[in-house]
This record gives sequence, C-alpha cells and structure tokens, in this order.
Amino acid sequence: MFSISNFKVEIDTIDISSMVTSMNLYESVHGNVKGTIHVEDKLNFFDMFFRGIAMTEVKISYIYFDKYLEIDLYADGVTDQVITKMGKSYNVTLSSLLNLSAEVVRICNSYSGSSNEILSSLWKETHGEKTLFLDTECASGGKYVVPNISSSDCMRNVVNAAYDVHKTGMFLYQRLVDQGATRFGSIHTMGSTPYAPAGKPFVVRNEEITLDTTLGIHETLGTANSFTLKDYNKDFITKLAGGMWGQKITEIALDETTNTVRNKKEATDIEITKFSLSKNLYDTEVSLFSPESLVHEEIIMNMKYRLFNTNMHVDGLVAIPSIGCGMTVDISQGGNSVSSTKTDGTYLVANINHMYTMDDGLMNYSQNLGLVRE
Repeated sequence: MFSISNFKVEIDTIDISSMVTSMNLYESVHGNVKGTIHVEDKLNFFDMFFRGIAMTEVKISYIYFDKYLEIDLYADGVTDQVITKMGKSYNVTLSSLLNLSAEVVRICNSYSGSSNEILSSLWKETHGEKTLFLDTECASGGKYVVPNISSSDCMRNVVNAAYDVHKTGMFLYQRLVDQGATRFGSIHTMGSTPYAPAGKPFVVRNEEITLDTTLGIHETLGTANSFTLKDYNKDFITKLAGGMWGQKITEIALDETTNTVRNKKEATDIEITKFSLSKNLYDTEVSLFSPESLVHEEIIMNMKYRLFNTNMHVDGLVAIPSIGCGMTVDISQGGNSVSSTKTDGTYLVANINHMYTMDDGLMNYSQNLGLVRE
C-alpha cells in the first residue's frame, strides 16, 4: 500500500489530523458516503468542541498520486470512548450532509414529468443547489402526488419505480471521488462505464510484486492477494420461486372486464396475479405508479437482485486513484491450468471501503472492493 499526503481532518474548522490514527470511508451504489475516524485525544478536544445536539461539520482532504480529494461530512455521534490517565480514545461516526435534509424535509406536493424531472424537482426542494448528476435518461414517468412524507421516502419511491430505455433499474448514490456530488444512473449505464485510466478496462489482479516483476510504482496499483467469492448463485430455488428470472404476470383490473397477461422477456412458467389501481385516481394523467409501472417495477427489482447474484470481495487492494462505485473492472485471480476459474472477468464495483491507517507518521491507504455481477 502507499501513503497519502497533505492529510487533513477538520472538525468545525479545527484541524485534528494529528489525533487521527485510522479512518474508514465507505461508498456504495445503495446510498451516500459514510465513515468512521478513530481519534486519540490527549487535549480533551471532545469536551471542549463537540456539540451535543447540533450538527458538527467534518472536512476531510488529502492527495493521493496527484489526485486531490475533499469531502464534507458531519459527525453523527461518538462511540466506544475509552478514558485513561493519558487522555481519551473514541470513534467519530461520519454521515453524508445530505442525510440530514433528506430525513428532516417533508414533501407535500404534486409533480409530473419523467422520473429524471420529478427527482430533480424533489432534489432541489430538499437539497437546494447540491450537485446531482443525471447519468441516465429515464423512460419512466407520470404524476406523483406526495402525501406529506419525508424526502428520503419520497425519492426512494421515485428511484424504485424508475427505469431507462433498456428497462434496467436505477440507483441513487455517492462516490468518494465525486467529492459530495450524487449520481442517478441505471444498471445499463453503470455496466457501460469501465474504469479505464489508460484507455482500456482496468484489471484488478492477483500478483505478487517483486523487484523482478514490477516496472515501477504504478505497476502495483490494483494488485491484491485476497480474492473471496462470497456468493455464487446462492439460494437458487428461492430466487427462482420469487421471480428473479421472470414470471408470467396476469393483471386483473378491478374496474374493467378484461384481463391483461404481461409476459416478461425472460418468462418462466411461474405465474403471479396482480390487482391494479383504478385509473380514475389521477383524472386524465397517468400515475408514476400506474399498473404498467408496477409491473415494470417488479421486473426492475428482480433485475437488481440478479445483479447481486455473484459477489466477489477483494481485500487489501493497493488503492486505485479515482475509482468509484458504479464503474466496472476486470478481475484476474491468477492460478494455472488447474486452479483457473470462470469467475474471472468483468464485475461492477458495488461498494468500496477506503481504509487509512497511521504508521510511523504516514497515513497509509488501501481499499476493499465489493464486486457483483449476474
């Protein structure tokens, strides 16, 4: 692993970098960046500066291979405090700044348009000018009447019902490398976004780096010797019965005399019956959660589940600059003619645990990757 430089942690503009002995920052396609910092407090900083009921801002910045990173979070509590004669040690839990407004702001309004347009309106009402990247154009849309619920629940409903022209589901998430921005993208878009700093897909490989095998520092980036296949098509029967690989859906309209049978693209012989809502609820407009949308939503949720059918963990990776969840990488686990495996190949980065550990005055940086594919 390599170390970062210009490392700084500020709590309410006060630099406590010298007291931080380790730090974890976690990103995932399922939500916002979060983390933990471990503090060895010999100055009684906790009692003098931590506010009990107010949001305490935390700014983290550093440079890694000429890539500058800065992100603003907030301290969401202190845990595991131990007091000795020499001082205190404790963990500061970090949460995204967006979590607070998403939970506190309540939405009571009505929106119409595509899922992109509805989400953008909700985002601006909740977070103001905070950056939202719309990576994928949605094919879903309609009218959404919001009955005074929290913004987080409201946006979750929109994301779960949204899909692109390829009928793939959407994710709303943050990357550490985006420095606080949020992305709204589909499975198809993420699967078409390789991490390719040199113009070709990056290979995460199992390789023992020695003076004889490496040509320089950059040759070691993305190497690890711990690849674990955590889940390969586990609970297949349960997944099949749940419709993960498709169902033939018979939809019964309560206020009509006709039945509509909707065959999925990957249909099996398993059948399920759905009851639709009355079309009169929205007058002349179509609900964002119309019967058609509900059918698509089930297809989309099953597609999301299938995406996580194969799970690979890569631990102790020599940290890769500028990589983020929602990108794809190629995996080469090594081996020979006997131990080579079909589980090599292209994976989507579902989550990254960024780990920082102080050693002899230097903050070393490594990564754990969570990789998925169908």
